[in-house]
Amino acid sequence: MTSGRSSKIAVIGSGLMGSALARAFAAVGHEVAVWNRTPSKAQAVGGGTLAFEELREAITGRDLVVVSLSNYAAFSEVFSSKDVVAALAGTTLVQLTSGSPADARNALEWATAHGVDYLDAAILAYPAFVATDYATVFYAGSRAVFDRHLGTLQAVAKNSVYVDEKIGSAATLDCAILEAYYGGSLAVLHAAAMCKAEGLDPKAFFAQKNSFLGLISVTADAAQDMVARDDFTGEQCSLNTHVAAIEHIVRLSQDARISTRFPRELLENYRRAVDAGLGAQELPAVFRTLGKD
Repeated sequence: MTSGRSSKIAVIGSGLMGSALARAFAAVGHEVAVWNRTPSKAQAVGGGTLAFEELREAITGRDLVVVSLSNYAAFSEVFSSKDVVAALAGTTLVQLTSGSPADARNALEWATAHGVDYLDAAILAYPAFVATDYATVFYAGSRAVFDRHLGTLQAVAKNSVYVDEKIGSAATLDCAILEAYYGGSLAVLHAAAMCKAEGLDPKAFFAQKNSFLGLISVTADAAQDMVARDDFTGEQCSLNTHVAAIEHIVRLSQDARISTRFPRELLENYRRAVDAGLGAQELPAVFRTLGKD
């Protein structure tokens, strides 16, 4: 499909994300059918979409069927009946339900068994960011199928990124980015809690945002090269020195009587690398001890 051609699309699931996706497709002139297990939610989507009470009717004759449900189990339940599966003939199913790589592989197996073209996708955006420059969607599956529908898919995110033919790759990249986001956010909040507990206004910490974000960026760039070469030697700062710094953070948290769970978890992971004989190497050497629990 090209961006200049109107497509017939069904969006399955009318939660906050599904509703945002449906309205984004409709806003650029696509014919959009919406369906939800609670019909009133589908009717509330609006934005030029057409609500259906029967799933089979909603997906019949559609170029794309975009699924945005709570989980893959819900997807399996909703698409279990023979008449619904039959209605998918000739369509491409785009799975935008959050899940794991294993979920994606199971869904591809199901789609292949039923002769349905399948793309697994992961959206990196809040519903309010859909169809803005802040939205990114990762896709995995057949490159030919992705290219065929790219113009249509860009209605929800101009930054629509093809990751790999391996069907779990979009979910893997999404989980990796989210782990960095959630872990980093927790670190930021714990750092602010340390400041407050010691009588320092957290604003003083937040004002130094560029300092710690810069350090993370430098470390990520260094880690990319070191991981690729499997060589973590360097002359900047040994892992032993980093472990000593984390020990200070744990002690501060203890003295300030705030939660030590997060910094202790950090310390445990870094110490594990030191115990493995990597103490003289650079911080990214921790990567070598994360391959197994």
